[in-house]
Amino acid sequence: MKWRWPHFAGKAGGACIGFLLGGWIGFALGIILGHSFDYHREHLWARLPRLRFGSPFKIAQPAEQVYRHALFVCLGHIAKQDGRVSPQEIAAAEGIFKQLKLKPKARQEAIQLFNEGKMPNSQIEGRLTLFSQRYRSNKAKRLELLDHLLTISYAKGGPHPAQIARLKALLPILQLSLVELERLQRRRDQQQQRQQHKQYNRQGQATQEKAGLLAAYHELGLNSTASDEEIKLAYRRLMSQHHPDKLVAQGLTDRALEKATEKTQDIQQAYALLKKVRQL
Repeated sequence: MKWRWPHFAGKAGGACIGFLLGGWIGFALGIILGHSFDYHREHLWARLPRLRFGSPFKIAQPAEQVYRHALFVCLGHIAKQDGRVSPQEIAAAEGIFKQLKLKPKARQEAIQLFNEGKMPNSQIEGRLTLFSQRYRSNKAKRLELLDHLLTISYAKGGPHPAQIARLKALLPILQLSLVELERLQRRRDQQQQRQQHKQYNRQGQATQEKAGLLAAYHELGLNSTASDEEIKLAYRRLMSQHHPDKLVAQGLTDRALEKATEKTQDIQQAYALLKKVRQL
């Protein structure tokens, strides 16, 4: 049975002390002061971390510490579900540590808890139960923890079936539903598809730029191993050969001059690209 401070303790103590010091007037003042003491004890002191009687005066963990301890242990536990913890999963965990802005000591503790979660006999249910109790009225925080665990499971490109199965088994402890897990998964899948699309576009753009660069070398009659001086000499030589102003005196037809103009523009564009890339 828990011992509780009586609600009237302040008033009783104040009345006794007041009577001893000032008679009945002191008695009345003592009750007033004692009532104020009881009020502030109930409404302000109760918000402070309370002592747990049982194991000698152990102070209850702050809620944020309970959250982080449960998170770090579960990150290691989920990462291990597919048999081994990959470098990608370790990098994902480091990303979460960075997101939480952990100080060096807290980061070291997080790593220890992560390694604890990897152990075959790790008991994560107790930490998760304590976390769910402390955040019973904060569903957003419980969803946040589950989303972090999905970060680990998606670290290698997609979740392993064993990892998803384990997350489903933990849903009752987290007081969350399968629908909520699937909604978070769909959001992850969509993010992954967008990232893959962006990567594909970047690769396509890089391929086009490479092809354009090779075409520029070809236009100047060179290859990619040409030196800067060879590129400048080739550009001046070709401009001298094909510039329309120098071909007019040769009595060329209008069609020939038009082709020479187009050739000159191609040479100039090729040289401009190489000049930009190689900073000539």
